[in-house]
Amino acid sequence: MDQKCHPYGGVLVILTALSLLAGCGPSSQPATESVEERAQARWDYMVARDFQSAYEYYSPGYRETVSLANFSVDMANLPVVWVSAEVAEAECESQDRCNLVAEVTYRVPGGPTGINEMRMTRKIEELWLRLEGEWWLSPEY
Repeated sequence: MDQKCHPYGGVLVILTALSLLAGCGPSSQPATESVEERAQARWDYMVARDFQSAYEYYSPGYRETVSLANFSVDMANLPVVWVSAEVAEAECESQDRCNLVAEVTYRVPGGPTGINEMRMTRKIEELWLRLEGEWWLSPEY
């Protein structure tokens, strides 16, 4: 059986292979992009009061010293309720260390009448570290 090759067939095969390989290399995204996404996801869980999911974003060292049960109790007993949170800025000192600022809106449900429904916003600074390719919140003790 006589087969004829398309004149550009070899070039198409090479271009396809190169495009597939390009997706396997190190990311060219700035370090702040993925850390901001992880930080926002953690805050989204905190606002939703899903402390079990939020706990998974804390550094392995923190999770070795603070159990999920203790973390969940501590978070549930805070005198504030988070209403919303948005990661506002990130400044990375290196590819593996970033300082983030989140603007967090909260209310104080146990406060005096009128104040207990007021919404207040403050900036919270966080340190995030990349360990073995993954970003983790490193809380201050």
